[in-house]
Amino acid sequence: MYFLVVTVLSIVYCLSYNVDDLVSFMFYCQLILLAGYALFFTDSIILFFLFYEFLLVPSFFILYKFAKTRRCVEAAYLMFFWTQFGALFLLFALLYVFFISQTSQFSRLSHTCYSTFEINYFFVCLLIGFGVKLPI
Repeated sequence: MYFLVVTVLSIVYCLSYNVDDLVSFMFYCQLILLAGYALFFTDSIILFFLFYEFLLVPSFFILYKFAKTRRCVEAAYLMFFWTQFGALFLLFALLYVFFISQTSQFSRLSHTCYSTFEINYFFVCLLIGFGVKLPI
């Protein structure tokens, strides 16, 4: 729901663009919506990670294509680099959970017992992984 509201507000704001820019912007927004809905409705940690990282691609192209200055282009590259760096921590945590629990379904992950160290490891990795993209 929030994805839809933010996307509609973004499109309304960008109606002043020329037709080609508006069409490409709407295409990127459609990709973000598609990946966002798939992200929230999946039960697989593998698909969750893939759709979470796929959100970066149209976001990068929106920043890069509509950049007005050289600093905006640099910001697009830095966003891409740092979010991929943060995704490594998320990937480490999700792979560890996958290999320990032997399942990729969120609904079955709660049936596995984790030690205090593992829970702290998950917390730090997920905090860095999500915190870089969200940014905190």
